[in-house]
Formats: sequence, C-alpha cells, structure tokens
Amino acid sequence: MALKMIDYEKDLRGMMTMVYGPPGVGKSTLAARIAGLSEGTSVALDFEVGMQEALREVNKDTKLFDMSEPNANMGGEMLEFLKQLRNKKEVNWVIIDTLSEMAWSLLQGISGSNQTTLKMYGERKKQLKMIMHELKNLSKVGKNILMLSHEAVGEVEGLPGYYAPECPKNDRVDIVGAFDLVGRMQVLSKTQAATLGLKPGAQVLNLNRDSQFVSKCRYRIFEDGESQVVSVVGEDDVLAFLNKLNKR
Repeated sequence: MALKMIDYEKDLRGMMTMVYGPPGVGKSTLAARIAGLSEGTSVALDFEVGMQEALREVNKDTKLFDMSEPNANMGGEMLEFLKQLRNKKEVNWVIIDTLSEMAWSLLQGISGSNQTTLKMYGERKKQLKMIMHELKNLSKVGKNILMLSHEAVGEVEGLPGYYAPECPKNDRVDIVGAFDLVGRMQVLSKTQAATLGLKPGAQVLNLNRDSQFVSKCRYRIFEDGESQVVSVVGEDDVLAFLNKLNKR
C-alpha cells in the first residue's frame, strides 16, 4: 500500500456533519436552509418524505430523491448513486434524512416479507459500513455531508435522559465517529433561553460537550470560552453558522 501525505494546510476535504433531535424540532428545515444558502447544487435523499415542504420555501437547485420505498437492491443502488456523485462538480451538499429511517429501509430491503434474522442484521451492518465509507470518500473530494437523525433517549450508568442519534446501537459508535461535527438540535425552554440570552422557543444547535448527550466539533470555529450553542432560528443565523464553518 502506497502512503499518501496530506497537505493539511491545503486540504479541500468537505464537511462531515450530523444533526439530530426529536421529531418536529426543525431538522429538515435547517437542512433546506443550508441547501438554499450554499453555492452549487444540493442532493437530498429523503427516507421520510419530510423535506419536500421545507424545500418548497427555498429558491435553490436542490435535487430531492424519494427513498421511502425499500427494495431488495436498495443498499447497492444507494452505494452506486453515491459513487456517481464523486464526479458531479456542481454538487456541494449531500443530505440524508434520516439515519434511522435509512437503516430501517436497508433492513426491510434485505428481509422483504420474511422474518428478520441475525444474518440479515449482519448484512445491514455491512451495507451501512459501505455507505458511510462512500460518504467519507465524497467528503475527500470536497462534497459536504449532512446526516439528519432522530433522537434516542437512554441511560448511561443508571442516569436517565441521555440523548444520542437514533440508529442501530451496535453501529452507533462507528457511525457517529465518522462525523467531524455532531450537534443536538433543541428548542430552548425559558430557563435555557435566559442562560444563553436568547428567546424562549428558539431553535439551537448544541455542540457543547455534555455528559447528558452526544455532541462534538472537531472544527476550530469557536473562540476559547465561547458558547458552542448556535442559534439556527432563521436564515441569518444559519448563514452566520455556515460562514463560521467555511472559515474552519
């Protein structure tokens, strides 16, 4: 194997980002705004048929694909589709809505009308790994990846209320580990809003390190001591956040 040195000062790698949160918090709307405010074309793979309404408000060239009907070849077809995007110079963002529905659809495609078996779960794990690998390959050629996910609530060391992206538990560490930015999207309560100097009900992307939820940000986009809770209420907020990311 030939080793390739990376010039990290000139590395044009795209962003690997994940946003998760409960239903109705505004994940699809945030994704639509990111697509609308970014240069180039965005490609959205919609496993929930939830992005159509959000994209209607965006005057932008976003190509939306309905992925809501599983079939036996879904894993292979999706992988081939992602590979073809490598040479699409006009594509800037690749959006997947949502991780949990993608995982479910892959399993349904594998099992069909049959009862699921351990072998089928193993095949789904293999397909997820290959898809994540191809998403990272797209990132290497400058494409930005945005994975949306629902929120799973569990316990850590007996403490209730631990929040994480919803996906197969055995794959969560590997999937989350592939992303450079993982943010929990929240609607602020009155107390939370007062602490951050924002209005109650404001939508935010929480990137703070916290023992109660999964989050991370490998990008140097915050000053020392700066809050890593980002307001994403409207287009101006989203544009300001995108500008931060583009200067990483």
